[in-house]
Amino acid sequence: MLRVLVLCLLPLPALAQEADVLATYSANSGSLPPEYAWETTVTIYADGRLSLRRCTGYETEGPACKDRKAKVTPEALDAIRVAALASGLAETPAKPSDYPMVGGSVVFATVTLDGVTVTLPSDVAESDEPRVAKVRRAVQAAIPARLNRFLTD
Repeated sequence: MLRVLVLCLLPLPALAQEADVLATYSANSGSLPPEYAWETTVTIYADGRLSLRRCTGYETEGPACKDRKAKVTPEALDAIRVAALASGLAETPAKPSDYPMVGGSVVFATVTLDGVTVTLPSDVAESDEPRVAKVRRAVQAAIPARLNRFLTD
């Protein structure tokens, strides 16, 4: 009986085991007046859950933000893992571009495997672009098509 009482007293988050984040995908409009600005962040969990948050203006919560949930197929999760491992980006990270972007929209992502996070920046050296793009495409392809409208303006 005491055991049941102790479990009832625990906050709900303590009872739930949160799955590890496998990947993130973020896109934004860049620097624009608030009425045109937007930002979308997608989080893909290792168990296949996906959460998406799109905010307009420069808000980070409240009515300017919309949240969506979805599931990612096991095949898409595997494709992310395979692309990230094959890229070699964990061992040899992408170098920054010799000609940094100024202005404009930005897309970037991350993939975390075995506690190592691979960063997939928007602006990398030309020689690293194919490796980064392949992994970023795998992450974007995992996002269900019904949510694609939130990834652009």
